[in-house]
Amino acid sequence: MRIAQISTLSAPVRRETGGSVESLIGLLTRELVRLGHEVTVFGTAGSEVEGELVATLPGPYGAKGSLDDWHLCEWVNLCRAVGQSDRFDVLHSHAYLWGILLEPFSRAPMVHTTHIVPDDNSARLWEMAPQSSVTALSKQQWSAYPKLRPMAVIPHGVETEQFTFSDKPGDYVCYLGRFTSGKGPLQAIEAARALGLRLVMAGPENSYFRERVKPLVDAGTVEYVGYVGGTDRDRLLGGAKVLLYPVQFPEAFGLVLVEAMLCGTPVAAMRVGAVPEIVDDGITGYTAGSREEFLQAAAQCVRLDRQRIRRHAERRFGAERMARDYARVYEDVVARK
Repeated sequence: MRIAQISTLSAPVRRETGGSVESLIGLLTRELVRLGHEVTVFGTAGSEVEGELVATLPGPYGAKGSLDDWHLCEWVNLCRAVGQSDRFDVLHSHAYLWGILLEPFSRAPMVHTTHIVPDDNSARLWEMAPQSSVTALSKQQWSAYPKLRPMAVIPHGVETEQFTFSDKPGDYVCYLGRFTSGKGPLQAIEAARALGLRLVMAGPENSYFRERVKPLVDAGTVEYVGYVGGTDRDRLLGGAKVLLYPVQFPEAFGLVLVEAMLCGTPVAAMRVGAVPEIVDDGITGYTAGSREEFLQAAAQCVRLDRQRIRRHAERRFGAERMARDYARVYEDVVARK
């Protein structure tokens, strides 16, 4: 098939990038090419993709020569792809659900995936064109709108070889992610201290970190190591006894959970959002519904078989599985048209 992948424009599409969606699109593109498909990516200049790149802007939002308004950047990219739609069998838009509005102008069928928790506006947009082909990252993602049923639920895939299995973790548990109240960094600190465990925290510094988290950092019990990527991220996850994931608000998916599992590291997580669909209790970690249960979950995780965790994550979240799932969706959409 001739497939167009329409990226978001917060970063270039490549393996090491500042945007998780763009990284995912790069991985999906690579796997689709390996399956024998012709893939074209619509994204920013500087993207590194297998297949063809159509660089619609010279850089991400606000970059030199680009546009300051991120909405305009996304619309430029979407419109450029739809304008070339006669070149493809199917277009897959990752730009929220905005592409639904352009379907009447597309000469090839479209598939839409939003990578965030949808709001009422997203739901109303889909309701305007209920025949649209929308996929979900988890069953939970669209659960607030039971009348809207995605044509497929396709969890994220990960480049499993990028994460190194570690059978001998260090003496710490870790928190890895953005510093927001919804991610639960304060709850992670509280849990680690209650259990008498050293906590290593990583993520980009922001105002919430400086105001709420930094005052609690103590070299003896709570260590902050800044933003980590690549081999440093791999090393941090693999060296942890447990990944603490006390998320407070629902998320459509939690990629860091999979990354930890691929290192053999079990996950202690709050039973919120897509977490129960990612963490298999008693196999790759434990989930909790309260503070007390979370403490118990973290304590239980250290007894899990790390080799079994890795094998289970490989089977469930490999990149090739993701690409094959999407390829089946594309085939169904083309056949329907």
